[in-house]
Amino acid sequence: MPASDASDLLGFASAALAALCFGSYTVPMKGEVATRVDVDPLVFQTYKAVAVFVTSLLLVAFCNLMHGTHPDSFDYWSFADFTHWAFVSAIFWVPGGTAGVFAVRRAGLAISTGLWSCVIILLSYLWGVLIFHEKQESAVGAVGAVLLMCVGLIGIAHFSSIEVRPGLDQARAAPRSVEECRPACSDETTPLNGINRANDAQFDLAKYPHCGKSPRCRKTVRLSFSLSASEAEELLHIDVTRYRLGLFAAVLNGLFAASIMLPLHYAPPNTTKGIGYSMSFGIAAVVVVFIFWTIRLLALTAAEFAAKQNEAKRITPNIIRESLREGYSQLPSFHFSEMWRPGFTAGLLYSGGNLFGIVSIQHLGNFMGYSLNQSSMIISGCWGLFWYREKYFAIM
Repeated sequence: MPASDASDLLGFASAALAALCFGSYTVPMKGEVATRVDVDPLVFQTYKAVAVFVTSLLLVAFCNLMHGTHPDSFDYWSFADFTHWAFVSAIFWVPGGTAGVFAVRRAGLAISTGLWSCVIILLSYLWGVLIFHEKQESAVGAVGAVLLMCVGLIGIAHFSSIEVRPGLDQARAAPRSVEECRPACSDETTPLNGINRANDAQFDLAKYPHCGKSPRCRKTVRLSFSLSASEAEELLHIDVTRYRLGLFAAVLNGLFAASIMLPLHYAPPNTTKGIGYSMSFGIAAVVVVFIFWTIRLLALTAAEFAAKQNEAKRITPNIIRESLREGYSQLPSFHFSEMWRPGFTAGLLYSGGNLFGIVSIQHLGNFMGYSLNQSSMIISGCWGLFWYREKYFAIM
C-alpha cells in the first residue's frame, strides 16, 4: 500500500473514532445525576479538563515506558516538548466547552450538538481553504457540500423550534406555568420547582435547566443593559427563553471549538508528534480552568465589595475579607461524590476524541480532518433522540 494511501486510511480511521468519542462525551451532561444536582457548566468543564490532563499523563507515561524497548513505535515526551500554543487552544476550549454544557442542559443534546457541529464545519472550511490553502480535489464540490450543510442547519433551526405556531395542536404547546410543566418534565431539577417568582427576572446561568427529556418549557429570563450606574436608569430589556439561550450557547461553542486545533499548525513539529500536543493541551486546560475560576471568584468578590462599600461609605480590611468570603461562598458546588463518574467519563471520551482528532488533522488536513470529526452530530443525535427521547416539534 502506498504511503499516501496508508496515511489517508489512518486519518479516516482516526476521524471515525474521534466522531464516536465526540458524539458520546456530551451524554453525561444530561444524565440523571447532572440533572438532579443541576451541575454548573463551569464545574462540569472542570471535570472534563482534569480528566483530559490525567488521561494524557497516563498515555505519556505509557509511551515513555515503551519507548525504551520500541523506540520506533512510541515517541518519548518531556517538558522540553511542551508548546505554549496549547494555551491558545485551551483558551478557546474552556469557555466554548462551558457554553456547550449550558447548551445541552438548556436546549437539548441533539439540537445543540447539531448546531455547533455545523458551525465548526463552516469555520473549518474557511480556516483550511482560505488561510492554510489546503488542496481540494473539487472546489465546486466542497462549496456545494458546505451549502448543503447550511440547508441542513436551516432545517435543524426550523423543525426543532419549540415556539407555538398557528395550527399546531395546543396539546403539544409549551406549558405556561411551572405547575403545568411538571407532568411533561419528570427530569426537572429542584431549583425550578422552588422558583421564587419575585426573582424571575434574574439571569442566573447556574439555575433553571430545560425541562428534562424535551426542552418544552418557555420560561424566560430578562437581560437588562444599562450605561448608568443607577439601577433606575436601565436602558434596554430583552426577554428571551432559556431554550434560545441554549441555542446561542451552542453556536458560541461552535465558534470557539472551530479554532481549538488552529495552533496545531503553528506549534513546532517536535511538540505535535504522537500524543505530544495532547499532553501540552491537558496541562494548559487545567491552568486555564483555574484562571477562569479565579476570575469568577474575583467578579463575585468585586460585586460584594461594591455593595458593602456603598453601605459603609469607606473601605476597611474587614470589608475586603467579608467580600472575599461571601464571594467564595457563592461559587457552585462540585458535588464530587455524585459528579465524579459522569464528569470524568465525559472528560475521558473528550480526551479520546481530542487525541484521535489530532491524528486525523495531521493526516487529512484541517478542513477534511476536523470536518469529518463533526460527523459526531449523528452519534449525539441518536443519543438525544433514542436514549433521552428528545422530541422536537415540526409542522407536517
